[in-house]
This record gives sequence, C-alpha cells and structure tokens, in this order.
Amino acid sequence: VGGSPAPGGRPEMAAAPPTPAASSSGAAPGEAGQNNAEALSLNDEAVDMLMLLDYETGFCNKELKPLSRTFFSYPAPNAALQFKYFTQLVMWLLKLAKQQADWDEYDDPNTVITNMMVAVKAMGVQVNIVPGKLKQGYGDSVCLVLHGLLKEVLRRTQFEWGVPTHPDEGLADEAEVDSDAEIHSVGEDEMPDQGEDEDLMYQEDDLKKAAGDSDGDHQVLEANVDPKEWLLEVERVAPKLKIPASNDSKEWRTHLQQTRSYKQVIETQFPDAKAQLDKLSRELSGALERIRSKEAFINSQFDHRALDYRQQQEELNTVQTQYAELNEVVMNLQDELKNVVEELDLVKNDMEDRSTTVTDTAPIVKMKDAFKRLRVDTRQLEVRIGVVSHTLMQAKLRQRPQEDRKRGAYGGLPGAGDVDDGYNDDDP
Repeated sequence: VGGSPAPGGRPEMAAAPPTPAASSSGAAPGEAGQNNAEALSLNDEAVDMLMLLDYETGFCNKELKPLSRTFFSYPAPNAALQFKYFTQLVMWLLKLAKQQADWDEYDDPNTVITNMMVAVKAMGVQVNIVPGKLKQGYGDSVCLVLHGLLKEVLRRTQFEWGVPTHPDEGLADEAEVDSDAEIHSVGEDEMPDQGEDEDLMYQEDDLKKAAGDSDGDHQVLEANVDPKEWLLEVERVAPKLKIPASNDSKEWRTHLQQTRSYKQVIETQFPDAKAQLDKLSRELSGALERIRSKEAFINSQFDHRALDYRQQQEELNTVQTQYAELNEVVMNLQDELKNVVEELDLVKNDMEDRSTTVTDTAPIVKMKDAFKRLRVDTRQLEVRIGVVSHTLMQAKLRQRPQEDRKRGAYGGLPGAGDVDDGYNDDDP
C-alpha cells in the first residue's frame, strides 16, 4: 500500500489518504504512504487473517459490512460506528478463542477498553500500546491489538500456513508508474550522476553490439500527428493530469509550508520583540535591585522584632511539648480510672447477688412447710399405731376366755391350780 518505490530504492511519500468511505468501496488507495504505514500493513494482514476465519459469514451483517484494507488506518466519518465495529470484532474473536468478553456495547468506552486489555492479556497477547488511543477506533494501537489477537486465534484454532506457490512468469513485469509524481518533474534520486551516465553509455554500446542486425527494430518513430493538434490535446489533458495538493494537516507538504510561513513570521517579528524583551529585562532588573535594597533595609530595621519572635516561638514549642507530655499522663490516668470503675462495677454486682441470696427467706419458708407436713404425718402415724395397739389388745382379750376353758377341762390334774396363766395385768 502506498506510492511506488523510486529508482533509487527509497519509496516516495504519497499524498493524503482517502476517506474511509472511499476506501470501503473496496479500491485500494493509491495515496496511503503516510506516517501510519505500519497501521496500513497491519490492517492489510488483519483483513487477510479475517478472511481465513470466514468473518464475512460468521461476523458480518447488515450493519457491520466487510472491512476494507484501510478501515482501521484512518478516521471514519462515523467515529461511533468505527469504535463499535472494533469492539464487536474483538468480542467475536474472543468468542472464537473460547474467552468471555466482560463488556457490553452500552458500557462506557473507558470500561470497555480496560476489560478488553485484561481479556487480551489473559490470552497471552502482549501489545505495547497506550489504552487511551483505542477509544479513537483507528490507528496503530487498534491495528496492533487486532493483529496480535488474530494471530493468537489462528494459533488456537490450529491453522497452518501452506507453502507459497509462485507462478512461472515468462516475461518481466513492467515498472510501476508513480501516480503521485508531477508531470515533467524529476526527483533528486532519479537524477543520474556522471558515473552513472558513463555506465549507461557502456551498457548501450554492449546492447548495440549484442543486438547485431536488430537495428531495424530500434529506428526512430515518426509521428503523423499535426503538432498544433498535439499541443491542443496537451493543453486539454494537462490540467487533468495534475495532482491537486492535499489540505490534510497531517500531510508533510502542509507541515513544510507551515514551517516556512512560521519562519518568515519569526524573522520579521523577532527584532522588535527582542528589543522590547531587552527593555523589559532592564526594567525588571532595576525593579529587582530596588526590591533587594528595600528588603535589606527592612531586615536591618526589624531584626530585634524577628529575634523576639524566634524566642517566643521557642517558648511556644516548649509549652506545646510539656502540654503533650501532660496530656499523655492524663490519658494514662483516665485509662486506669476506667479500669478501676469497671472492677468496682463487678464487685458491686457480686455484692448485690450475695445480699439477695442472704435476705431471701424462701428456703426457710419451705423448711417450715416441710416440718409442718412431718408433724402431720407423725400424728397420723401415731394414731395408726394406737389403732393397731388397740386392735391387738382386743384380740388378746378375746383369746383369754378360750384359754381359761381349756385349762378348766384339765382342772383335775395335780398342780393344775398352781399353774400361772402367763397373763400380765400390766400388758397393754
């Protein structure tokens, strides 16, 4: 992309680039050899790699048309659409690499660029760019990001480049015509030196000797065109063959013309400005000298007051130091007081719990109730014991007459009357 190389081997600088609208029609620009030649080269390679990924089918739609080979090299008329195309293309490439894009088309451009750089670095693509330039949507930074990302996507998709095949060309191609060169103009690199003229003469002699009988093919051609008609045709076509100068501020001819105009302005205005500056310098020097003398006078007059101020400042510093020390002591004592108050509160709570336990008569009341129940139970037991004793006594009294009868039946036995019946009147 750009102008054709000059015979000296150095490529000539082309005119200003075409607008993106013209480049989007598919025609390669002939005036793209500006300072962003690297962006043009990277954009061209990026388009080739996108075609290998079949982006026309998987990415393009009614809004996002297929790219031209200079779309991201120059600013487009619609900057918002150009930036959107760039972000959507990066999202599609991250999707092909099975990576997640952490932004949306409605997010802030700064947030989109930050998340984009994080995702690109996470894939291992290292690009040395300024992230702020990506907001433009075009330029070297955008082309570098797309080129590096496309190479990484092709590597992850295991794409392999084939061996190039060169066609067998029987005849040499004609030299390219520099469309940027003006008519009847000869560049500095195209002007042959004296030594080159001699070499050309020797080469022509050798060719004539080698040609031999082929002189008939190199005779002077005679034209049958009327010279007046030829001049009229030249006058008619010459304005159309001239290349109009570009008004682009980035074009080097514009820069050179501006530099020359600035130089003339400086040369015309510098003497007057220099005289005024010299006069102003002398006035400022005199004013500074007067200020220094006044300053020395004021210092001599108010030296004792400055000394008093220094002494008072030292005393103030001493008082502030003592205040800081005493303040620290007060803070320590306040911390100790706080700890003592907390311990006192704990002791008071303990004493209150113990006094509540001592003055509590509920256990005594429970004991009295228990004694009362014991007395009642004891009385009931005594009554039951008396009832049982009375029952036993009644049973014994009923058994005594029967025993007496049995003894009467055996009354004739000797000693029967002396036998004790075994009954004790004191028995209950």
